Amino acid sequence: MAIDRRTFTASLAALGLGGFLPLPVRGELRTGYLSTGFDTLTGHHLVSRLDQQLDIVWDLPLPARGHATTIRPGGSEALVVARRPGSYAVVFDLEDGTRRHTLTPVAGRHFYGHGVYSADGGTLWMTENSFETGDGMIGVYDTVRGYAPIAAFPSGGIGPHQLAMLGDGRTLVVAIGGIRTHPDSGRTKLNLETMQPSLVYMDAATGRILEQVHFEDPARHTLSIRHLAVMADDAVAFACQDQTEGGEQAPLVFTHRMGSAMAFRQLPMPGSVLRQMAGYCGSVAYDPAGAVLAVSAPRGGQVAFWKMPEGRWLESFAIKDGCGVAQAKDHPGFVLSNGEGLLVETAENRAPLHQQRHPFRRWDNHLTAILS
Repeated sequence: MAIDRRTFTASLAALGLGGFLPLPVRGELRTGYLSTGFDTLTGHHLVSRLDQQLDIVWDLPLPARGHATTIRPGGSEALVVARRPGSYAVVFDLEDGTRRHTLTPVAGRHFYGHGVYSADGGTLWMTENSFETGDGMIGVYDTVRGYAPIAAFPSGGIGPHQLAMLGDGRTLVVAIGGIRTHPDSGRTKLNLETMQPSLVYMDAATGRILEQVHFEDPARHTLSIRHLAVMADDAVAFACQDQTEGGEQAPLVFTHRMGSAMAFRQLPMPGSVLRQMAGYCGSVAYDPAGAVLAVSAPRGGQVAFWKMPEGRWLESFAIKDGCGVAQAKDHPGFVLSNGEGLLVETAENRAPLHQQRHPFRRWDNHLTAILS
């Protein structure tokens, strides 16, 4: 059952912690943001709907920590996937936060945190893991028939994480993290010595791998490719998490284009910022115009920005434990979230425009813009 903002703020008022805030009218619910998080008042993991003013519209309690959300095109629902290795995914109503479906992994597999819908909303692809063999899988689900599983494709490597659809609506790009896990070992990384991260381009209908690209330098095999974003021209930006100790100097952010003769292109950044990023990137997002790329580094308390498509370094924005990044709705800026309940909307020049703090909320890894 969803906890809407009316109930939440009334409860705060009863505690002397806040006043009543009216729910947005129906028209305002066409835009806003989705985020997973943890509520320190109730002790619940949640997925939350935020409005354009960054106020909470409703909360939906989750059975365990959530990771990423994705919105079903042409409808009024969205999906939240458990943090890897995950045992649930929940489909919910965008308007009121009610639960519509709960997905559990096919026997022998677990979810890896992300999913993506087809352009017509009729099909869902999810990154998964066959935990007995360690093989990465792409699970395919029919959303019209209650999210019934209809196929599963080998992902091309261990530990597939975020995936996205290219502009043709037929090609998936998959970030292969290279890290094997098993439910009996929780999040323990079982194969650091033999990791093989890559970027995979796959035919979404058949699972045929069209192209797979690895790092040219074998020494970079510990750069787990985790999160990505696709521009309108199908250029893919992706960010890594270095699995070595003391990897503060390892490059972390790259771009690539399917069919290009070029290998991964490393994006530059000052050495001081690279060290601050502490070898760990979180979310990846473009602004609405595709002119600026943002990558968060929560352990380093930074969000880094580049001018695209040339990949020119711009600057970094300091935000403690900031991981969620999404494009703003009405201007070429971003909305950022952090683990201390803070939401910040930035202008085109990355200067803060507006911020909202929810003191009892700990926003989690990802923030999704609702742009319809």
